Amino acid sequence: MLGEKTDFIKIGIKIVLLGMFLYHFWIAITGMPEPLIARPIHVAFVLFLGFLMFRASNKMKKDKIPWYDWILAVLGAISPLYILSDYQRIAWRIPFIDTVYPLDMLFGTLTILLILELTRRTIGNALSIFAVAVLFYTLFGSHFPGALRQPSISPSNLIENLYLTSSGLFGSLTSLSMAEIFMFIMFGAFLQVAGGEKMFSDIALTATKNSVGGPAKAVVVGSSLFGTISGSGVANVYATGPVTIPLMKKAGYKPTSAAAIEAVSSTLGQMIPPVMGATAFLIAEFAQIPYLSVAAAAIVPSFLCMFAIYMSVHFEAKRHNLGKYADEDLVMRPIRDTLKDYGHILLSVGVLIGFLMMRRTPFYSATMAVMSVLVISWLRSTTRIGPKRFLKGVELGITRLVTIASSLIAAGVIVSCLQSTGTVFRITGMILDLAGGQMAIAVILVALVVIILGLGLPPTGAFLIASVFGGAAIISFGVEPLVAYMFIFMFGLTSMITPPVCTCTFAAASIAESPMMKSAVRGFVVGIPAYIIPFFVIYNPVLLRLFSEGVFYGIQVLVTAMLGIVCLVAGINGMLLKRVNVPQRIVLIIISIVLIWPEPISDIVGLVIFLSIVGWQYFSMRSAPKAA
Repeated sequence: MLGEKTDFIKIGIKIVLLGMFLYHFWIAITGMPEPLIARPIHVAFVLFLGFLMFRASNKMKKDKIPWYDWILAVLGAISPLYILSDYQRIAWRIPFIDTVYPLDMLFGTLTILLILELTRRTIGNALSIFAVAVLFYTLFGSHFPGALRQPSISPSNLIENLYLTSSGLFGSLTSLSMAEIFMFIMFGAFLQVAGGEKMFSDIALTATKNSVGGPAKAVVVGSSLFGTISGSGVANVYATGPVTIPLMKKAGYKPTSAAAIEAVSSTLGQMIPPVMGATAFLIAEFAQIPYLSVAAAAIVPSFLCMFAIYMSVHFEAKRHNLGKYADEDLVMRPIRDTLKDYGHILLSVGVLIGFLMMRRTPFYSATMAVMSVLVISWLRSTTRIGPKRFLKGVELGITRLVTIASSLIAAGVIVSCLQSTGTVFRITGMILDLAGGQMAIAVILVALVVIILGLGLPPTGAFLIASVFGGAAIISFGVEPLVAYMFIFMFGLTSMITPPVCTCTFAAASIAESPMMKSAVRGFVVGIPAYIIPFFVIYNPVLLRLFSEGVFYGIQVLVTAMLGIVCLVAGINGMLLKRVNVPQRIVLIIISIVLIWPEPISDIVGLVIFLSIVGWQYFSMRSAPKAA
């Protein structure tokens, strides 16, 4: 009987999941309703499903839903939908003048508390604790001493701002979650269940089978490809790690190195368009530019980051004489056979890019892409999305969405409070005062803030909080908004590989069966280029729009930047054609900056020094006596 009840509950949840998908698809096709209609419905779906999917503790069984989670789920559905029950009054009321009713206070408070609890369950304590602290500061700021003092906001005004208007709980971040982010996440999920995950994994393994350190290079290539559709570093680890980590260990990589390479590659894979862990839409929102511009700007920095990790893997393999795949691992399909079975699903990516190039909105473009992948998948039996795969894709996508949406909605509460009290401007002013008018100091301070925030927040959450005040601080030095927010985004990703809290590395270490903290330290070392490249971007913004000043100049910048990355990684790893000594490592790191700096003279100087070191190593290797 219990089993029957459990099956009945599972079927009920799948029906709600399907209902959420169909509702969002319906409003995408027929047109978006009023904000205070559509957004509360979205929040209600997120809260109801969130409390049924995520337990109060990681130690609790996931396949059993406690009675109190059912109560929280029902309250989570009711509390936002109260807006609809008295919609005419709420929609037409004059904010901060008309009366706030007791039921408004009750359901508003309940919705805030429930979203903070769901955020705690999905991404951990940090964002919820931070939100509670901001709410407390907003309510009692007038009681704080000295520079911390600010005007307090009454509870009724707070609830009115966060719940009864199209800001706070139902603001622009919720709108992004409901529209663009929802459709892009679903697009990635359907691509994955159609065989995208297997296609990318097979291509990566086959393409690197003859390379020194091939298994590790397969991780970099596979994570890059899979990152285009997953948008989640941890999901990337669990998708590619069970295949690639054992292969790396067989080839001679230490478990800590195998975990580190997987974690760093999966983390940086989130930077690659189109999904970009949902942050692309936030950058577009903050910078007030089209999504396509953000996606295009991310191509070169993401390529440089993945190229840096690839070269790091190559140099490590050369340094430690790590082998290729073991003979039993070489039963790999030719790439043409893989593309024959799965390649057609990439046509849906073309549909997405095509509509974006036609200047259709990201929401509309992603909706068309979702429809196209569902249709195109039927061209081959290997990719066909039937009822089972369809439901699996819906569940996979919405599970990812609930995690992202809960953090976005909670961040909406934080941002609304900070802006309403003027705290944002005070924090921005403090950063500028500490910087003393020096842009380099300001940029370093913002980077440190992002890293600290990221120790307890996912990249999206760290980006949101840091962008509110850090973006304005960097922009005040004349930096373009896109460049400033891209800098913050790139540093937000590093939080997943920064000890002591590095979720991606810990996930990879669990697969590699390696010590957590040793893997974390190794991941930090492997990922050092990810901490340096953002500074190249902010001081060399042409990397974000490579061919804006001509094809020749763009090629020159790209080639010299790649050479700079080679120098940087060689200096960090102590390996080029052969091992390099400490003075040479220092020189290589210095000329990496010279090469990436966008000046013809610096490129020439850097190139001459680089070729001198390569030439010296080459001739010294040839003149060295061969072992008998």
